[in-house]
Amino acid sequence: MWEAAAAPGRVDDLVAWVREEALPELGSADARLFRSSDDRVVVIASVDGAERPRIAADPADLVRRPPHQWRFDELP
Repeated sequence: MWEAAAAPGRVDDLVAWVREEALPELGSADARLFRSSDDRVVVIASVDGAERPRIAADPADLVRRPPHQWRFDELP
């Protein structure tokens, strides 16, 4: 899961950045993109196997603070 809070007035730019820059980094992962009413953008990606890609690209001036990123393991 990757989450970022958009800089004021930049949520549409952040969403476009995620689509163009961040999602391609996830390769074959099944990635879903979400946007909240308080201008946060979240990517939830699922991938099978040991390879667990991360988003390394930096959205720089599009965010209020550095994005947060967590890895979760699905439980049976």
